Amino acid sequence: MSAEIKQVGVVGAGTMGIGICEVAANFGQQVLLFDLNQEMAHKALNSMEERLKRRAFKGKITQDQVKDIMARIEVVDDLAKFNVCDLVIEAIIENLEIKQQLFQKLEVITSSLALLATNTSSISITAIAAGMKNPSRLFGLHFFNPAPVMKLVEVISGLLTDPEHLALGKSMCKAWNKVPVLANSTPGFIVNRVARSFYGEPLKMLQEQLADFVQIDAVMTEAAGFKMGPFKLMDLIGIDINYAVSQTVYESMFNDPKFRPSLIQGEMVDANTLGKKTAQGFYNYLEGAAKPQAEYVHSDAQFDELTVPEVETFFSAMFSQFEYDKRKWQGDQVIISGCILQMSDGRLAKTREQEIKAPVCLVDLSFDYVNSQAVHLCFSPGVDTFMQNRIVALFNHMGKKVMVCDDQPGLMALRTMVMLINEAADAVFNGVCTAEDVDLAMRYGVNYPKGLLAFAEQMGWAHVAMTLENLQQWFGDDRYRLSPYIRNQL
Repeated sequence: MSAEIKQVGVVGAGTMGIGICEVAANFGQQVLLFDLNQEMAHKALNSMEERLKRRAFKGKITQDQVKDIMARIEVVDDLAKFNVCDLVIEAIIENLEIKQQLFQKLEVITSSLALLATNTSSISITAIAAGMKNPSRLFGLHFFNPAPVMKLVEVISGLLTDPEHLALGKSMCKAWNKVPVLANSTPGFIVNRVARSFYGEPLKMLQEQLADFVQIDAVMTEAAGFKMGPFKLMDLIGIDINYAVSQTVYESMFNDPKFRPSLIQGEMVDANTLGKKTAQGFYNYLEGAAKPQAEYVHSDAQFDELTVPEVETFFSAMFSQFEYDKRKWQGDQVIISGCILQMSDGRLAKTREQEIKAPVCLVDLSFDYVNSQAVHLCFSPGVDTFMQNRIVALFNHMGKKVMVCDDQPGLMALRTMVMLINEAADAVFNGVCTAEDVDLAMRYGVNYPKGLLAFAEQMGWAHVAMTLENLQQWFGDDRYRLSPYIRNQL
């Protein structure tokens, strides 16, 4: 494929555009870079050279590689020079009208055989192509930032896109050592659609005053296993950018409550507290600012007999694999000092206690209970101080930090995770992508530890369904409605 595409054109010298230039040049292709602001284009190229030199200094690439990459990229002052290109990728401002005007020009300038692609993250491919005489030529190549590092590329079809162009685009991405996933042109495509819940649900929990943003971030990273908490990630992305994408997806999906933007984010945009770029977002980035810490509980109490199910489950594995001489293998429950420990399923601990007529400790979800740094718990009213201390002490003895919250449905990580799984399932059910591609997209596009649907299979589809149905009953909110895809797995 790389042999067929020898000359690549990139329009836009911003962060994404210059990153795409580097990707193509690194794999031996000649690259033409155009930006209306010629000074910006040259500055971007100089910055890239400095970045590459730093990598060479660290021994990650050679000086010869730096020279070769730079020699393959040329800044041009006229779009007409793209007439030699086999592939043109647009990476300019997210504005439908401006993109339409650009591709109207490009389809005339370039050969009819040349591939035309947009790096848009949220605008409909079909809408952009609507301004072209031959809309079948346009498709999406949505890279993730930083483009030279991130493996995922969403290869997106508009309603009229030629399937052969998609195949060529996917082949090109593989030649660049990327992980391409195919998606139909729908709001947010795969990643920006599915990942909305990673921000939306924690923001809703913050507004409900279930915990502060520091505590929620700690639960999502140390207990659940995500690489970065939602609030720190929003600060990194930019509150304004994240809010704008949420608004676009919400409006484009005809105000589906699953994508409802947050009032908190709206207020922060109005206040210009946009995250790292303004030195103030959820966190304070000013020099010398205090760094808020999550709250943990600790106990040195002596814990007694631990009862573990005879058949190991996803949840009980951390107790089964923990070395402890007072462990008893019996029944199908984890029991510590007379208290039953269960993975949350969207019901209150108080409700579970009333149903099973025994004190209950609910444990929040984790991608990997055995190796997690922490656990997140809540207790039913019948769990006295004696029991609580011994449960905390056991987890501390297992090497885990303990966070405790008030009794709440779904806790924090599970509540967020089932929303992510539900949206991934809905994307497949509604023909946006395949189950395999949605899992690849979330692993390589946003670095989730596991594919969401594969993880749901591991956890158990019935547990996902039960949690969502319990959340919908508790909140009376249609955002928690269960995807038919999940019903089909039961």
